[in-house]
Amino acid sequence: MVVLSLVPMPLGAQSMPWRLTTDEKEKRDKAAPDVPASPDRPPPTITLLRPDTSRPVRNPVTIEVQFAPGPGSSIDINSFNASYGRLGINITRRLLDHAVVGPSGLSAAEVELPSGHHRVTLSIADTSGRTASKTIHFSVAGSDGRAAAASRSGLVVCRPGGALCHSRPPVAWL
Repeated sequence: MVVLSLVPMPLGAQSMPWRLTTDEKEKRDKAAPDVPASPDRPPPTITLLRPDTSRPVRNPVTIEVQFAPGPGSSIDINSFNASYGRLGINITRRLLDHAVVGPSGLSAAEVELPSGHHRVTLSIADTSGRTASKTIHFSVAGSDGRAAAASRSGLVVCRPGGALCHSRPPVAWL
């Protein structure tokens, strides 16, 4: 058993300064409108168009997600975030590197997923500062057609006809 505890440092203790945020994130935050979200206006929506998650999906998979802004706004695609699993592992950059992305959504074709049960959480904001989040639970069928135990090998994405699919093995999503 591992026990962790947080102990406050004495005021005179030596420590190295560190940045709470990156320059890029600070710049993005400063560029965002300073308008509080109106409680009477609905947030954006996230809709999973493909695959059909009501039953185990089979490889390869095309993932299509549609974004719709709240009234009077547009989608802030720079706010998009994707996380995987119970730990919320950030897979945003990995997904964006291998998907076709626009203000109305994203599409990733020829995605290879390990068999098992998975959870992906997507979030997006609109230009009025309203945010939406959607958690998608799905199972991937193994070669025998049944969903197997979750694999530790991660998710795999490559672009159809792209160099990543043909010149080297598919790239791990996680």
